[in-house]
Amino acid sequence: MFRLTSIFLCALFLAAVAGRYSAEESVSAAQEALLQLDVEYAEEARRVQMLRAEIAYLESPERLAKVARATTDLRPPAPETLLTAQQFKSAMIGDEAAPAAPAPHGDVIENAIVMVQLADE
Repeated sequence: MFRLTSIFLCALFLAAVAGRYSAEESVSAAQEALLQLDVEYAEEARRVQMLRAEIAYLESPERLAKVARATTDLRPPAPETLLTAQQFKSAMIGDEAAPAAPAPHGDVIENAIVMVQLADE
């Protein structure tokens, strides 16, 4: 009886040792995978930072103006070619009785109201 109990306890001990070893191996593998993910995350964060810096450079108004000057012959419109909102409305609806004199440049609210009225029609 003692021999059977000893064999059973040895087998139980070996099973416990094997289980513990397996658990330690899986924890070790999970830690290695976690470290690898941390490295990949840091690399991706660096790439994102580089891309954001590149986007900021590419979208900078100074650079875009320089490219526009180099590749096109576009120039800002002359002030006399611009219409006020009232003149635009009269041109769109064909109203000849509308005043032709330009509205003061500081009257932004009146111009906005006229544009909204034009959009509602």
